[in-house]
Amino acid sequence: MTEIGLCEGRDYIVWPLKRGETLSNHDWFPFYGHRFLGSRFLSVSLLKGRREDIGTALILWTEAMSQDPGGTLPDCNMELAGLARFSSVDEWVSVRENVMAGWVPVEVEDEVAGKMITRLGHPGFMQGVVAEMYKRKKGRDGAREAARVAVKKSRLKAKLEEMKGYENVIANPQAIMQLVEYFEHSDLFMTPDNIRAALHEVLGWSGQVRPFPQNGSA
Repeated sequence: MTEIGLCEGRDYIVWPLKRGETLSNHDWFPFYGHRFLGSRFLSVSLLKGRREDIGTALILWTEAMSQDPGGTLPDCNMELAGLARFSSVDEWVSVRENVMAGWVPVEVEDEVAGKMITRLGHPGFMQGVVAEMYKRKKGRDGAREAARVAVKKSRLKAKLEEMKGYENVIANPQAIMQLVEYFEHSDLFMTPDNIRAALHEVLGWSGQVRPFPQNGSA
């Protein structure tokens, strides 16, 4: 759902993606043909005899997908002229009004700067597309990350089994996760010596570890 607020006496739209949320690794995006064919932009371009504006608009839609955040464009004629492949800013300015039909200023949350910044967004064409694509991207990234962490957990447990005497650690999911995070941030290999050092630093274990009592024996 589009979030709308008031800023300096005018309505504004908050873009669904924040600064840093990009789709630059995507070489495609869904194109809704019926919506495009029925758009006012297409009708006006054809009635004005400006078919070339359609191609320019398509170039900018594609460029917007690799911008930060995804689906937006800068509100700068020099930058837009470059993105649209024009040889001069004047040439770009002469076609901007028709080419940029539907693009409006949108507010983008910039968590690093701690403020909202203004970009150009296209609520009618881009907004829903990028929101759905980024949602799917996060889902895929999350699944890949979970699989990668699962492999590291399995590798760590196998090493601990080889080292003997760490059954309680192996059976403790929280301890295993803490150790995996330690190796994630330290860039160390999971050697026995490094694992012992991690046990001491993360879990407070001493370097001398004996097997846990079995069958209730001390």
